[in-house]
Amino acid sequence: MVFLCPDIILMFFCILAVSIILNNYYMKIREVHIEDYKIFKDFNIDFTFNNKPLSVIVIAGINGSGKSTLLEFIYKLVVLKTLPFNESDKIVGEVFDVDTNKLVPIIFKSPLQHSNVVSDNYPQYENAFNVLYYKTYETDIDSASQTIIKYIDKLIFEKDKKSSEVYSIITRKLNTLFNNFDLQIEFNYLDKERSIYFKNEKSEQIPISELSGGEKELITRAFSLYLSDVKNKVILIDEPETSLHPNWQNRILKIYEDFANENNNQIIIATHSPHIIASAKKESLRVLVKKGEKIEVISGFDGSYGYEVQRVLLEIMDLKSLRIPEIDKKIERLYDLLSNDDYESKEFTELQFELEELLGKNDKDLIMIRLEVAKRKKKNEKNS
Repeated sequence: MVFLCPDIILMFFCILAVSIILNNYYMKIREVHIEDYKIFKDFNIDFTFNNKPLSVIVIAGINGSGKSTLLEFIYKLVVLKTLPFNESDKIVGEVFDVDTNKLVPIIFKSPLQHSNVVSDNYPQYENAFNVLYYKTYETDIDSASQTIIKYIDKLIFEKDKKSSEVYSIITRKLNTLFNNFDLQIEFNYLDKERSIYFKNEKSEQIPISELSGGEKELITRAFSLYLSDVKNKVILIDEPETSLHPNWQNRILKIYEDFANENNNQIIIATHSPHIIASAKKESLRVLVKKGEKIEVISGFDGSYGYEVQRVLLEIMDLKSLRIPEIDKKIERLYDLLSNDDYESKEFTELQFELEELLGKNDKDLIMIRLEVAKRKKKNEKNS
């Protein structure tokens, strides 16, 4: 445990005071225990590094490994408080109380014995856990529109800005946030019906509801978060890669990381995108895997950040092959024939020709096979 001198603590809170307006405390999750809920049995996952809760956690895994269910569990246990969870279910966190300058450990348990989720040790912090939950394929256009409109109204009526100036500010924010995304749209205007319009490179006006799937994902989640000035919350995001081009998937995690760090949020992302996994720091990565009938967590990776997609799939996601099973099986058969020196057989010749037609002669496996055939032929000529 690290102890800070009073002067350092005072300086820290002077800096933080601007961000803490409505709440006098905030919370981050340290770990989650699920005794028995859907796919999870006696499951535990830790969200700390060096004994401190992480600001960003990336939960990876193949379909059916429980990524979405984990986010759902957190939200239902703490926010909805409606389902009869097992009494051993719990979320362990810590609350920083600004009034007392104290970091308080807190445990949220199942509401089996209570009308609301409470903490055994500090019930006064029952509402300290503020959660936003973005579900898969859920692009809340209405909510995002209201966020943008609220931001416009604030600048016009509170900051005395002209409409044209406000639109320029929003455009700059959009361009700055997605600077490396090569976004083909920019903010245009708010009409008299309070409908939001963007425009493309051809200056065609596009209502927010008619943006592409990827553009909606960026606007309704990431951009609206930045405009809404969300602070001191736990934000659950399920599959942020939905509808995003791989080039955007490579960059989206950095957007959320910066937002979490700038606004004292904790963001928990569930994904099966190798591009997002490759942009995650190794200490932030948690991979869910099936072990028999149980789900287990793999962490403590040697690396992940900057990995090639193929390496993420093979080493982290434990994918057995990068090819479709049919092609993989045919290549494996070609190697088997080669290992038995049957490279002049009819089966080998026909299978090699078929694969070259499908994959091209520059496929790495087919190149290796041709080199090995040439090597074996040369060796046989020497021995004959």
